[in-house]
Amino acid sequence: MQQDNNKLKLTRFDPKRDQLIRILLLTFVALLTGIAYWYGSNRSGLHEEQARQKSVSLQAEMLREQNSELRQRLTLVESARKMDLEAVNNVRLLVRQLEDEKEELLKELSFFRSIMAPEDVATGVRVASFSLLEGNAPGSYRLRLVLAQVHRSNPFLKGTVSVFLLGEKEGKAQAFELSQLVEAGQSVASLGFRYFQTLPGDKEYFDFTLPNGFQPAEIKVQVRITSGVRQSIESVYQWHQELAKDVRQSEVSE
Repeated sequence: MQQDNNKLKLTRFDPKRDQLIRILLLTFVALLTGIAYWYGSNRSGLHEEQARQKSVSLQAEMLREQNSELRQRLTLVESARKMDLEAVNNVRLLVRQLEDEKEELLKELSFFRSIMAPEDVATGVRVASFSLLEGNAPGSYRLRLVLAQVHRSNPFLKGTVSVFLLGEKEGKAQAFELSQLVEAGQSVASLGFRYFQTLPGDKEYFDFTLPNGFQPAEIKVQVRITSGVRQSIESVYQWHQELAKDVRQSEVSE
């Protein structure tokens, strides 16, 4: 009982109700605290996940840029390597061509020396060069020869040349004249020269095809000079030996 302004007021005291109110208040505070903690944890985890994703995205972008840069560098290096390799191959090819030209010039120099200095070699008409090569098609071949005169006065010569292929066909000896086998438009020309003459022409070849079943063994060259200094010569070349020379020269040039 309380006294207020000389009035008395009665207050009912209920311990159970007060205890229930306190329990409810504590439960409510605990729930609020739990909800706040849960919300804070979720918000923190969300921020961490967003930060992690952003970091992963940045790293991926950096890796893509680095990968693109490395690809560009690799392309440049590969291009430089190809250019270097091409340059090396070009240099090798040039050196090979120069060596071939040098060898050819030495041969020509030796040939001209034999003409201009007849005291060093036997005088007269001779076959200065003979070349037999395989053609592009099976059974096809190419032939070229150079006739030269070694003489102090070097008169102008005229005459004829005949080339024969000697071998076997069906087990029997047989011979074919080159003029019968050469391609259309080619002919074994008559001779007319003072120093030398190339047959069929300068740096050209007689192109011919062997008859079916014919197995060549030798090539015979007959030269008859009828004007200037009369002379006849005959040279015989082994078919397989001459082809082997061509193979060896090809291997050296490669």
